[in-house]
Amino acid sequence: MPRCHTLRAGLLAACLSVAGLGLAAQPARAVSWDLYVYNSVATIPSVRGVARIAEKIDTDTNHGLQIRMHLGGSLQINVTTITQAVGDGVIQMADDGFFAGSIPIGDVPRLPMLIRSQEEYAKIAPIMDKYISAAYAKRGVIMLGSYVYPVQVGFARKKYTSLADLRGLKMRVTSPEQGEFVKRFGGIPITMGPPEVPAALDRGVIDGVFTASAGAGYPWKDLLKYNYRLGVNYVNSYIVVNKAAFDALSPELQAAVRKAVTEVAPTITTDMLAEEDRLTQKMADGGMVVTPGTDADAAEGAKRMESLWDEWAKAHGPDGIAAVAAVRAALGR
Repeated sequence: MPRCHTLRAGLLAACLSVAGLGLAAQPARAVSWDLYVYNSVATIPSVRGVARIAEKIDTDTNHGLQIRMHLGGSLQINVTTITQAVGDGVIQMADDGFFAGSIPIGDVPRLPMLIRSQEEYAKIAPIMDKYISAAYAKRGVIMLGSYVYPVQVGFARKKYTSLADLRGLKMRVTSPEQGEFVKRFGGIPITMGPPEVPAALDRGVIDGVFTASAGAGYPWKDLLKYNYRLGVNYVNSYIVVNKAAFDALSPELQAAVRKAVTEVAPTITTDMLAEEDRLTQKMADGGMVVTPGTDADAAEGAKRMESLWDEWAKAHGPDGIAAVAAVRAALGR
């Protein structure tokens, strides 16, 4: 009898041991993150690109990190407070393009008429990344990568075929610096996020917008009649994550997130650039009045904006002065 008791005890111990091994072998519970994008149209290239980042993370982690993407306007988060929402952990990840209020140093690449080609932007991006990463870090946010839209040009419901036509137009802008450009040519700048723009155009709250054809220009084409192709500035956008949420991931999941952003974010830039001319021509074929920018307007725009570069640098302290000086030196401007 004692022997039977010992045998049963041994079998029970063996079963418990096997059960324990079975539990240990179960996959770790999946982590879920919320990702917010500021654009409200799922079909535009930037949103498609961010969706690819989320899909790649899900696939590369074997569903260990699942990303729920939310379009602009679908959450109670104003696009201008995305940086804060990520830092506070309201969302874990975001496509942050309206960061000026929280990360003002990020607006250096957006200074009107300072950067005049995609090649120039690529030259100054590494200079700016260290400033922008440090500014995000102070808010509990990690900047993982970025992309840039094609050059921003003006679209309007009313006649806009030269800089002179800007006078009196109410233009939606994406940054205070773009707003200063509008003001210096007699226009009225109004800042608002993409979700609010279609209704504002329809009601006449604004007369036009600055964007790229491959940005929001094409989705809003039915509300616009004119496109003046004078490049004003470039708009950069950052893929960011909450630092605490990122640090809580395993090293393997962290590596997968970084890899997805590093590989996919640059393709958003190239995809939009490839679509810009095609979409612009498609709008022209559909009846939009598309006017090339003139050399005279480009020269006048640069002349009026040069003083803004210095004013902006001085207003943003030592980092602003250093960043603008480094960018101007790199561009020979």
